[in-house]
Formats: sequence, structure tokens, C-alpha cells
Amino acid sequence: MTGQGKFVRLLLGASVLTMAGALPATAQDTTDTQADDDVVVVTGFRQSLAASLDVKKEETGVVDAIVAEDIADFPDLNLAESLQRIPGIAIDRQAGEGRRVTVRGLGGDFTRVRINGMEALSTTGGSDASGGTNRSRAFDFNTFAAELFNQLVVRKTQSASVEEGSLGANVELKTAQPFDYSTGWTGAASVQGLYNDLIEETSPRMAGLVSYTNPDKTFGWLASIAYSDRTIREEGFSTVRFDDLGTFRSVNGEDCSGNPTGGACEEVRNSYYARIPRYGRLDYEQERLGLTGSVQFAPSDQTTISIDGLYSVFEGSRDENFMEVFIRSNTDNIDITDYVVDGDGVLSYFTGDVQADLSNGIIPVRSERRKDKLKTEFNQLTFNVEHEFNDAWRGNVFAGHSKSEFSIPQQATVFFDAASPVEGYMLDFRNNLETPLVDFGNFDVTSPSSYLFTQFRNRPQGVDNTFDTFQGNLSWDYSDNVTLQAGVSWKKFEFATEEVRAEGSVTDVPGVSAFIPVTADLADQISGFGSGLDLPSGVDTSWLTPDFDAAADLVDLFSFGGAVREQDTRSVEEEDTGAYVQAVFNGMWGEMPVRGDIGVRYVETETAATGFLSGDQVTVSRKYDDWLPAVNLVFEPKDDFLIRGGIAKVMARPSLGNLTPGGSIDTFNGPPFGISQGNPGLDPFRATTYDVSFEYYFAEESLFAVGLFYKDIDSFFTNADTITTTFSQTGLPDSVAGATSPLGELLAMGQDPAVEIDQVVNGDSASVQGMEIVYQQPFTFLPVEGFGFVGNYTFVDSDDIIGFSENSWNATLYYENAQFQARLTGAYRDEYQTRRPNGSGRTEGREERGVADTFNLDFASSYAVNESLELTFEAINLTDEFEHQTFDTLMLPTLYHHTGRNFIFGARYSF
Repeated sequence: MTGQGKFVRLLLGASVLTMAGALPATAQDTTDTQADDDVVVVTGFRQSLAASLDVKKEETGVVDAIVAEDIADFPDLNLAESLQRIPGIAIDRQAGEGRRVTVRGLGGDFTRVRINGMEALSTTGGSDASGGTNRSRAFDFNTFAAELFNQLVVRKTQSASVEEGSLGANVELKTAQPFDYSTGWTGAASVQGLYNDLIEETSPRMAGLVSYTNPDKTFGWLASIAYSDRTIREEGFSTVRFDDLGTFRSVNGEDCSGNPTGGACEEVRNSYYARIPRYGRLDYEQERLGLTGSVQFAPSDQTTISIDGLYSVFEGSRDENFMEVFIRSNTDNIDITDYVVDGDGVLSYFTGDVQADLSNGIIPVRSERRKDKLKTEFNQLTFNVEHEFNDAWRGNVFAGHSKSEFSIPQQATVFFDAASPVEGYMLDFRNNLETPLVDFGNFDVTSPSSYLFTQFRNRPQGVDNTFDTFQGNLSWDYSDNVTLQAGVSWKKFEFATEEVRAEGSVTDVPGVSAFIPVTADLADQISGFGSGLDLPSGVDTSWLTPDFDAAADLVDLFSFGGAVREQDTRSVEEEDTGAYVQAVFNGMWGEMPVRGDIGVRYVETETAATGFLSGDQVTVSRKYDDWLPAVNLVFEPKDDFLIRGGIAKVMARPSLGNLTPGGSIDTFNGPPFGISQGNPGLDPFRATTYDVSFEYYFAEESLFAVGLFYKDIDSFFTNADTITTTFSQTGLPDSVAGATSPLGELLAMGQDPAVEIDQVVNGDSASVQGMEIVYQQPFTFLPVEGFGFVGNYTFVDSDDIIGFSENSWNATLYYENAQFQARLTGAYRDEYQTRRPNGSGRTEGREERGVADTFNLDFASSYAVNESLELTFEAINLTDEFEHQTFDTLMLPTLYHHTGRNFIFGARYSF
């Protein structure tokens, strides 16, 4: 189907399907600060939606939000799941729940996140298929419990008063404060049980909040807690990816050594084959604990002092079990006895025998078990003083510190391989690409005697992110229609990551000279595998897996120290100094009301990036600055019809992985001498953004809106062929050359020899454009009152970037009366690329990676027993949606896993 055809189909579908793009649940009052945002509130659903439309009409920029009155009100598993309800936002998932967001086609590296008024970054790790350890600027939203926050705001247009750093959007998270509530005592609590139908276990989730504000509202305090302990199971098939040009040992009796041309050997060699075909089970234990505290003082009517703290721990383990054939680098150990290469050039079926690798004796029919332990600890403290000097002058000063410490003290794997050659192995994709028939022939996958303990590895690693922030702002009401604003800001960001790798054979263990035969005390069993996968007959649903602890103890796995992985041991320090001026105005243009803001922000960025270059640690520093003008206007040509527009210069700082000076340098062959490294001299992403939206409030509590956006990116990154320059221009110290190398000798003589650098550089321009449609209406015309609909659709297009879905939508059909509420929510995201073809190989799609489209259907309901007690029921992922990652334009499977449905029963109590 063409792109235009899909556009029409999805647009029509988003308009008529009665699913839900659920905007969360329950808020009673909104504060003055909440009234500045386009608020989408929950519980008292229809009334809250109506209030949000009133606020939206008064907003200058394009802003969306989710607000909950107390900690018990957010229904989603985490923040990413909540954010996907907002127009223009799509999410990536890990272990069945949201992890990162994409806003208007731009991923997490282009989206800045602020918590309680200051920028912050929290990261964690995942399975290799979900991106592994996060060493980027992208925020991992799954590290926080959603219940910790009572407001999520997404700012899609830029104003001069908003800190720089985003091309996509600014996401602002706010925890509750005592002055958000009325005087006296306020409290809320929730208790839930989450049942998953794949692992068939129930996990606890609970939250509580208590707040007190004195009668004069001059002092208040608040504390909240959120805790969950979740068990998750993930099952499915994966291949890692597909390869070609693999020389098998023989095909149909034909010796393939020497790569003969013609015949069966060449046909199979030129086909696509699965690198590591395997069925697997991954079990997760995830424990979240979050604490917030807030104290507010109002020593006078003109002054408010706020101190806010946030502490969160996301701790877990992941237990991965795979039964596989390690074809990747072992094609020369496989004798194919029968095969089919389909019309697309894919080795869709083969059967054969797997022999021992002559170099190490391993027979690559393998049961693999990996156990990870991971922990993200986040803490933040902010201090804010707001003061009104008189009726016209007011200002505030703000200071804050945040730190995220992510560690994987254990990422360890043990391998059991076949004890003898395997005959009759079969891999058959012909009936189903996603769940093929895998038959291990004469190999008994459940018997300990079939295996030898051969290899092990451990890869401990960590990532730290720290922010220190200071801001000062001043406002002057120049007239009834114009307010002048100015401010200064200082921010320091520190990033550091490290990794150590220890890998070996059991024969590296003192006193061990051969692979170790597996006995029952070294083994566990996987059983009952495959629920919901619709597996073909013949696939093993039970297999032997290593007893990880027993195997690790046998070889004293954690005593192996390993070596530093230099490309993942690096750091970046940034210091940003900024200032802005802005005018906020309202008035008349002829007979038409108009309002807006216009201003400019200046920011200077200093960076120091450190990495390993040919074994030496080097640091490269640089400085750059930006002028960032912005204007936002709102016209009201007639009652209830608004035209909103914005233009701004924006910037996003380079990806952390590209800033490292680390790499390698050839100090002997030259000049020119070759250097392969990151690029600490990269300029930021710079862009001009254009937004226009048309909003028609056609009836009470109703809206139809269309928004258009265009982002013209001036300095996108690209891989250069080779850059020729001189050594002095690289910024590298002379010490990396060594005193006795030809390069070092030339430098010692005062020369500046030529070098050729292979690295990422600022390249050609890029663009992103798209459209958002919002429709909201209570169905008051129906004979039964209480029904209504709210939905949004987003279209994004770009020829230059990856990671975006062309089409996405959210839709909610809701019903509510005085006691009962129910919502059905659907969220759709189109397929998207995660890696472009590299131009090599046999087809244009070589090395293209992607994720197939997804549709998630959720249900939420509540019943009010009385004014304080509410019973709740939710069903998450009713369709048991699969995560489906693909390879090549042929959409070959690299991952096809699911996590089952979640059913949540609970109660909420408030006073």
C-alpha cells in the first residue's frame, strides 16, 4: 500500500474507532501554575476535559499536559505510557512497558526533560534487542513510578524564556507541593495487584501521599511514596539479524571449501541466513521505590519559598534463557543436506548436521543463560524563591542538583554447547517467518549428558549523569497589555560511563584442561514455553538451561577481572551559560484580538570530552555559542476560532556517543597518519521550527484542531569518508603519538604532519514536517448521557532521519456518571526504521533495521463506593501485542516477543 493510501486509511480509522487515547484520571483543583498549561485532567473526566479546553484557548504556544490531583490517580504503568496519550508522542517499549519517547518524529536525544523546574537525565539498561545500556541523552521514563508526579507537561514550541536544548519538545515533570491543595490535611492512598497472564503471577503496587497546610497558607509540607514489585515474562523467537556470504562446510554433498562458483554452494552462500536462530524466555524482576518531599513557606503575601526533593530507586534483574544454533561465525561447521532458497534470496529452509569448530572444539548448538543485575538511583533537590516587589515587578531565583547513577554490577553469561555432533538439525521459515519450525534432530535438548560447559563472560558497566542548575528571572508589567521578562541561567552537566569485559573458556580456569561435562546439579529446566506463540508442531517447549549460580561458582566466574572496554569508557562535561529577554503582550489588530510573546535567548556552551585513543586517555575542549530568537502569536478572527503560530531558532547538543575523542591512531604509517575517532568538535543540531494550528471550539466542551509543523535542521550529522587536516587541528595532545613513533618524531621536530580522520561530522541539512489532528466531544446528543470521545492523530514525514513513525494515533471512548467511569483506549504506532541500509551487500535493504507497527488496547474503570473510597479495575495490552523487530526491506524477523496481558485490581482512598 502506498504512503498516501496508508495515510487515508489510518486517518479514517482514527476518526471512527472507539478506542482510547486515555488522558489520565482524577483531578479536583488546578493551581494558578497549572492554568498556564494546556491541561488534560483525569477523573471527573468530562468536567476535566472541558476545563482543559478553556485553558488551551488562553495558551500562547503549543502545549499539552496530563494532570492528576493526587498520587493515587495515574493509571499507567509508568510515565512513558502516560505521555503517549499526548498528540505527537510515540513510545518505545522494554519488557512490555514504555521506556523512551519520540516527539514529532524526533527521538530522545532531541527531547529535553525537566523535573521540578530543572533539567535531569535518568538512564537504565535493557536487553540487547531493546538497546542495552543507555549512554545517550535520551531519558528512560521507566525508571520512575508514574504516581510520583501530578503533572506532565509537553511544550512543543519554543519561547525565549524556556531553556534551550530541544529540537522535538520540552517535557516537564512536576511532583506535588502542599500549596497545590487546600488548607488542612490532605491524603490519598492506593493499593493494587497486577496479574500477568503469561507468567501467571500477581505483583503489588501501592502509593500514598499526605500533606498539611496551615489555615493561613503560610506553611505547608508534603510527603509521598510509590512502590511496586513487578515480575515480567517475555517469550518468543529471535535471530539477532540475517547474514549472507557465509561459506557452509558442504551443501547436498558438495564441498564448499574454496568458495566454488556455481551449484548449490554458491546459491546458499548468496542467500540470507539467520545468524542465531533461537527461541527464548526472559524473566524480569523490577522493583521501584520513589519518595518525594516538599516544604513551602509564604512569610508574606509577596514571597513564596519552595524546597522540593525527589528520590527514586529502580532495581531489578533479568534472566535470559535461549536454545539456539550459533550459525553466525560457524557456517563452515555445518553440512547442509537439504535446503530451499526462496524468491527473495532467503534461506527459508534447511536441514543438516552441525560439526565441531576445528579452532576451539565447540559444537555451536547451545543453551545460553545470562543474568543481569541493574540499579538506577536518582536523587534531586531544588530550591525556589518567588517574590513580588510591587504590583508591576516580580521575580524568582532557582537552584537545583540532580544525579542519576546507573550500574550493572553483573551482566554475566554461561554457555552449554553440544557434547557431540548434531545430526538432522532443521530450520524452516516457510510457513511462518516469526515463529519458524526449529528441530534439533538427534540432539536431546533436555538431557544433561547432551551438553558440555564451555564458555562464560561478564560485562559490568555503569553510567552517571549529574546536573547543577541556577536560574534567575525578572518580570515587569510595562503596561496593562505588555510584560517584559528577562533572566539568566547557568547549568553544568557531567556524564561518565565505563565498562569492563571478562570473557573466557572454562579451560582458562586453573586446573581445568577440558570442557566440563554437564551434570544434573549444573542444570535447570525451562518448561511450559510457548503460551500465546502458536508454535508449529515439533518446536521444543522444554529444554535444559544452565543453573547459573552453580556454573558460576564452579569456575569462580566473578574472579576474572577482565579488561577496560575503551570505546565505552568515556566522559563529557558541559557548562552552559545563558540569558534571555522576552515581551509578552495582548491587544487588538483592528477588531481582531491578538496575543503572544517575542524574545531572544543567548547561550554559550563549553565542553570537555574525554576518551581513550590508542590506549591513552585524552581530553578535548571546545566552546560555541547560539542566538535563539522565538516568537509565538495567537489570533482570534472570530469567537471560538483561534489561529496559533510560532517561529523559533532552536538547538540540541550533539549525541554523547559522538563527542568522545576516543578511537585509534596509526602513528607509524604516514604522513598522512590515519585517525579513527569520535568528534568532540561537533557543532550542535541547529534548526528553525515553524508551527501553525487552527482550533475550532464548535460546541461546549468540544474541539476540532489541526496543527502543522516543519523543522528545518541546518547541521545534521553524517559519516564522512575522510577528512584531511594537520595534527595540530585535531586538538589532540602530542603524547598520544608516543616519543619513538614516526609521528612522535615529527612532532618533536616542530612539524605539523598531515592526518586523515574518519569520524562523524556535521553534514547536510535535514527536515521534518507533519500534522496533528485533535477531536474532542461529549456525546450529549445521544439518548443516554455520559458518553464522549477524545482522540488525536499525528502524521510525520522526513527523508533524512530515522526512528519516527509516519502515522500514529490515540483514541478514547469514555462513559461516566456520578458513581461509575469506564474508558477504552487504543494507541497505534506505524512501523519505523532504527537503522538505514549501509549500501553494501546484495540488496538495497542491506542492514536496514526496523520495528513493525503496534496497536495497544487498554481498558480502565472505577466505581465510587462513597466520596472517599473508589474501586478500580484496569486491563492493559488486551490484544497481547508483540514486539516485532525486523531486518532488511524484506521485513525478516530479528525479534518477535510478547509479554502477555496485565489485569490490575485495586482501591483508592482519599481525604
